[in-house]
Amino acid sequence: MQSEILYDEIFDAQEHFRLILDSMARPGKINVIPDLNIQIGPGINKASALIGFSLLNTDASFCAIGELSYAIEEFIALHTAAKIESLQNAEFVFVKGSQSSDFIADLKIGALPYPEDSATIVADVLNISAEETAGSLQLNLKGPGVETIETLYITGLNHGILDAVKEQNFEFPLGLDLMLTDIENRVICIPRSNDFTYELAEPLNQPNYN
Repeated sequence: MQSEILYDEIFDAQEHFRLILDSMARPGKINVIPDLNIQIGPGINKASALIGFSLLNTDASFCAIGELSYAIEEFIALHTAAKIESLQNAEFVFVKGSQSSDFIADLKIGALPYPEDSATIVADVLNISAEETAGSLQLNLKGPGVETIETLYITGLNHGILDAVKEQNFEFPLGLDLMLTDIENRVICIPRSNDFTYELAEPLNQPNYN
């Protein structure tokens, strides 16, 4: 099979790559990946697929877990020529933010001589915002690239994933990098170098019509 998607491996990929680098250098900054008039396969946010198009190639490996994981893997492999690998060996892992966190214990976190030999999680959530929304999770980031504390509100993310990532990142520079995308093509990055806390946002006050 051949890709039928009009994705420019030079101009589109470079533009997206620069945005990803900016997001990694400035944790918690909300960037928006420019939309392209292309049809993305089911089960994955368009921004996550575009991240895959930008970062994956014949030298990279990845896997997807959860519902429709097979279709996601076939779709990404078709358009990037990247290798589908086991969860334990994959460099990139595509997952829904609502997924149970059990899979994180199986991801590679590198070794002291080669801390870069680790996994990056690309997780789909529903919404990423700088403003509080009902039912969202309040995420507070600090560390390199953050002036004081960066606060974001995430909807559709299982907080167990944050707990598991934090545990795996305890022995920095070993650990995992986490990227979140939402359905509006927004993206944020949480590198292993950054610490974070979270809490469930209070429900927004509802108007009283009595």
